[in-house]
Amino acid sequence: MSHFLFVAGALRERTSEESAELQLGHGLWGLCTGLIRTNLQTYLDTESRGLVYVLKVGLCAEFQILSPVLDFSALDEFLSDELRTEARFGFVRIGGVRRLACPSAVSQSLLLNVLQIADQAELSRRLTLGMHRLTQAEYDAIMQVATGAAA
Repeated sequence: MSHFLFVAGALRERTSEESAELQLGHGLWGLCTGLIRTNLQTYLDTESRGLVYVLKVGLCAEFQILSPVLDFSALDEFLSDELRTEARFGFVRIGGVRRLACPSAVSQSLLLNVLQIADQAELSRRLTLGMHRLTQAEYDAIMQVATGAAA
């Protein structure tokens, strides 16, 4: 089973936090690159969940992925205009959004440890890709600390 760590970065139109809130508020997560779309199509299953990491903020949300990868054209006119950057390669419907408050420094340390990444530069490189596939064990370890930090 695969889960996914999605990264919301700053865009020309809005900040990374605004982008994440916009997507979460509309019950979808956009696929901003072809690589993300390909990986989701390959590894997504009915039990997959997503985590949202907002650059300079940290882990901020967890959700259930409710749909397969959908084409950008499936968005209504308003959403396609609003989310043209975030969802240009498609999107997935999401639900059961749970907010997390895991600060950036805690989140980075957690990801370095759980993903067994040697240094900050490599973590930054991976986060720049926009998504990271997680095993069940990695997802569980991240959630244990992230929900503890939110309490």
